[in-house]
Amino acid sequence: MSRSAAALLLSASLGAWAAPSPLPKEVQTLVDQREACDHYRGQRGFDAERQKDIDWSVCQSCPGTDAELARLKQKYKGNAHVTQALAGLEPRVEPDDKAAQAKFCQATRKPAGVR
Repeated sequence: MSRSAAALLLSASLGAWAAPSPLPKEVQTLVDQREACDHYRGQRGFDAERQKDIDWSVCQSCPGTDAELARLKQKYKGNAHVTQALAGLEPRVEPDDKAAQAKFCQATRKPAGVR
């Protein structure tokens, strides 16, 4: 094997190793949404105004993610790359009382400056 062919083969092998294939769009969307949800769930407002902002952000990013996570785990159960990406997400972050959650979220308001 020529030197350039060996270098090309090594380069291709390292490139495949270093850059995993991208996640399906619906999986990446859930991962991003859950990261936002987890970020805001972990915060407490230092005053009432900041707590309202956090509450609104939780209501925008968390609802529906438990069911979507379960659906995607089932859909991609044979895909190790997706299974690994979803494995680190908590299976249940939403409250059991969906009606109370919906009522709470309806009462939150969008923070000033958010489009």
